[in-house]
Amino acid sequence: MTKKHLDVKPAKGTDPQLGMLTAMLEDGTREWREELGEVPDDAVVWQPFPNGHSIGAILLHIADVEVHWIETVAAGKPRSPEELKLFLSDETDQEAVQWPKPPARPLLYYFELHNGVRQRTLKTLKQFNNPEQISARQRRDGSSWEFTLRWILHHVITHEAYHGGQAVLLSLEYSRRKST
Repeated sequence: MTKKHLDVKPAKGTDPQLGMLTAMLEDGTREWREELGEVPDDAVVWQPFPNGHSIGAILLHIADVEVHWIETVAAGKPRSPEELKLFLSDETDQEAVQWPKPPARPLLYYFELHNGVRQRTLKTLKQFNNPEQISARQRRDGSSWEFTLRWILHHVITHEAYHGGQAVLLSLEYSRRKST
């Protein structure tokens, strides 16, 4: 029998708090991806109801939100129109349960997009050395919010865990419906 050892060691080359949060982000991604496993191509784009969630759209949303919070809010980098289109940013409205049909691509395509975003995230986070650094954001309603970098990373972690779990459940539901 093999023994599996799991730990979240702080990422090297960053502030210890940011390093720990980065390690947690990485481990959380590993965990839901393992749980998701292999998914048929049809399941990646399957929506249980019109304009509903799909695994592909959720994975695009996970990557989109990570870029938004880490690069745009924390690092102040603007988003390109091409990237917003790639991630279906404008078409997705999770509060209104408006999820676009994602491109009919295998799961690996979506993982590779997310992997590219994650590499950018890791590179961007190495530029910071203060987890209490404040980023401000003007909201649509005119209110102003301030976020610490520590909170931003926490938010990205919990957001991804939430939606990663949805992807796992969608895969299970797709399999259940196909077997009946």
